[in-house]
Amino acid sequence: MDEVLEMIADAVSSLVIAITDSEEKNTLFGDMVPGVELIQQAVNGMAEAAEETLTLIDDEFKYQLEGTSKKLKNSAGQLYVHAVRAREDPWNRTPQKDAIKAAKEILQNVVLLVLIEEQSNIKVLVNIAKKAAEGVKRIDEIENIKQLEIMVGDVNQLQGELVKRSQRRSEGSHNPELRSKLEDIATMVNILSEQHQASARQVCGNPRDEVLKSKRSELSSKLLGSIDDLIYTIKLIFETNTKFVDLAFKWKPIRTMAEDEVNRAGAALVDNLRTLPKQIEMGNGAAAAREIVNNANLQISNAIIVANRCQDPVKKKMLLKQIEDLKKLTPQLIQAMKPVLENPNDEAAKRHLDNVIFATQKASEALTTAVVSNPAEIVAASGVSLARELDSLEEAIAAGDKKRAEVLLSHIPTAIDKHIELANALLESVTDPGQRHQIKTAIAKLETLKPKIISNARKAIDNPNDHEARKQLSSDIKEAKSAIGQISQPYEIVSALNTKIHNDLDNLLKCIDEGGPEMQYKGVQYAKDIANHIKKQIEAAEQYAQTITDPERKRQVLEAIENLKKLTPQLLESIKACLADPNDKEARRRLEDVISRVKEASSTLAQVIQPTSDELKEEKRKRNEELARVEAEEKARIRAAAHAAELAKMEAEEKKRIAAAEEEKRRLAAEEEERKRAPKFNIPEGPVNKAVYVAAEEVKDALQSKVRDGTPLGILVQLSDEIAQQMALISSFAAQGDVKGMIMAARKIADTIKQVQQQAKHIADNCSDARLKQNVLTYCDCGGNFSTQLKILCAVKSNDFNDPTAEEQLVTCARGLSNSVINLVKSSEAANIKKIKK
Repeated sequence: MDEVLEMIADAVSSLVIAITDSEEKNTLFGDMVPGVELIQQAVNGMAEAAEETLTLIDDEFKYQLEGTSKKLKNSAGQLYVHAVRAREDPWNRTPQKDAIKAAKEILQNVVLLVLIEEQSNIKVLVNIAKKAAEGVKRIDEIENIKQLEIMVGDVNQLQGELVKRSQRRSEGSHNPELRSKLEDIATMVNILSEQHQASARQVCGNPRDEVLKSKRSELSSKLLGSIDDLIYTIKLIFETNTKFVDLAFKWKPIRTMAEDEVNRAGAALVDNLRTLPKQIEMGNGAAAAREIVNNANLQISNAIIVANRCQDPVKKKMLLKQIEDLKKLTPQLIQAMKPVLENPNDEAAKRHLDNVIFATQKASEALTTAVVSNPAEIVAASGVSLARELDSLEEAIAAGDKKRAEVLLSHIPTAIDKHIELANALLESVTDPGQRHQIKTAIAKLETLKPKIISNARKAIDNPNDHEARKQLSSDIKEAKSAIGQISQPYEIVSALNTKIHNDLDNLLKCIDEGGPEMQYKGVQYAKDIANHIKKQIEAAEQYAQTITDPERKRQVLEAIENLKKLTPQLLESIKACLADPNDKEARRRLEDVISRVKEASSTLAQVIQPTSDELKEEKRKRNEELARVEAEEKARIRAAAHAAELAKMEAEEKKRIAAAEEEKRRLAAEEEERKRAPKFNIPEGPVNKAVYVAAEEVKDALQSKVRDGTPLGILVQLSDEIAQQMALISSFAAQGDVKGMIMAARKIADTIKQVQQQAKHIADNCSDARLKQNVLTYCDCGGNFSTQLKILCAVKSNDFNDPTAEEQLVTCARGLSNSVINLVKSSEAANIKKIKK
């Protein structure tokens, strides 16, 4: 078949190139009918050969094989029709374009046909490996040598077939490293199998020897690990060989034993959690706890094996995070059980336990999905779960189910955080700027909505009549679901749900097979989950179908949706019948048949809904347009902000300038006011000569209301203030006998009087009235005389002021100086006024 595939690929490629070249050069295209007839013959031969192998194909792939074969023949027929149309009207480009489309469909379906056969062969090989592994486990349980030899014979036969088929697979690998690895593992399986069987025989010879049993167990573990490594390597070879295929090839029948064990342990754990409250009521809480811990540890340990093998760093990061979440919740669950076991009537403890049970269940389900999904599907599955919880919260509040609403609300904040964390991890693998912007925007939206949802849900739960809170909660949930939809595309959701539906259907059958008193309850829970997942899958598919413009593709998607819709009620009816009577063989046969068809319908929907390259380009174009719009708005906002900042800066600078000017104005006014205002008169501490001090106060009082400014008169007043202050100091120094102080003060008065005379003479020189001018000059001379006398008196008789005569002379001099200064100021005022009037 590979040779036929290569021939068809060459012929189709040549045809497409020839038509495209003719269109680009606008030349007349020749007759393509003869070449198309050859392609048609090869295609029909390949399809018929594939149909002949139906009996050898695994049941899971028979429907796909038949459907793909029919599509292949139909595409070949369409290509011939278009070729004839093109020959009849060679200048018409439409038939030529239709021919290209049909040719591409042929090539796509030919490759798909080969892949279906390859996947079927690999599934058979994997099933052989898993049967051999089951045989190895059975060997560990046998202690009778005869029974052991029978089982060893069966296992050897399976392992021989496994090694032989593995070698064939290695020969078909394009990767020499994987070829070598598969050969080495096959050899290791043979070696370990011989050692394990020899050890098992030793145990049969001495069944009570724990050392021998321990050795057998150790070899068994190594052998099972090698068999699983072989399965994983086969899986890698298939993925590597088909990496070049740009197809919606989403079937995943190849699962390692570790992945199977994660699924099995996860299903058992969820079943344990669902029945835990009832088990506690029945007094079986301790036993149920042990089962939960065992299944959780089993799921975690196998998930770690899957994570360690994972070659995708983003998926590995997601897996390790979800493993860590389940690890944390398991001890929390056991801790939450203790108060309920001690006091079954503790309602608060029971509510807390319900919350932890729900969180643990969700963590286990997420881990189960993650091990067999790619990063986009992991995020999509998380989004579906979160959206369902939000819907359930709203429904519980509407129904008045406060207990259910409380459990959901306790988990939703964590669920939102986890979904955001997964979305951020997914961003590491997203390179398209438009898609990155879309996801980041959705993440930001979820972060904003989270506190609103919590707040409004809390209000609605506490007060069911708060219609405004319920209305706002409904709006918030709608926005949150829209944001979730922006992170994951509908076709990713459909694919993720396909995995969950397959898992749940398999677990449902196992649940029925295991039976037990809780079988019907568990089965009903699985039925509810399956129905919900199918509903969500159909909704996502219908949403995407509305965006498809190609009529033929849209028809295929709608047909797949309709098929799944028709099967859903049949499935639920079959589940109901089988749960009612698990021993009814006819009901079981109908259930298995419907489950097979539902799996097929779900997988087909997941396949046909995968976007074409044109649809992906259109998605990218829309995202880029949105990104360009946002960037343009951001640039405009930055420009506006920069302009506003510049204006604000200019305004601030102007305000600063005005403020500085105002401050300077106030400062100058304050200085002016300060000059105008009489200075503070410092009263000396301790005893004073009262008569001298009174003379000083008379000057101070006489000047109190005078103006002090930069004019000669204002300066004269300020100088007179200084004379009054120095006279007050002399009164203090005289009473205390401070000779040096008296002399220094008298000198300052004399120096100040000189400055006073200078200003007074300036006023007199500018006075037009001779009498007033003379008065000023007379008081100038008086003041100068008294200041000279005072300076001499303080220098000569400073030690004699206790003598009444000396004191009298000092007082007389002080009073004379006081009167002279006061009169000088008054006469200067009069002279200054006369000048102003002039």
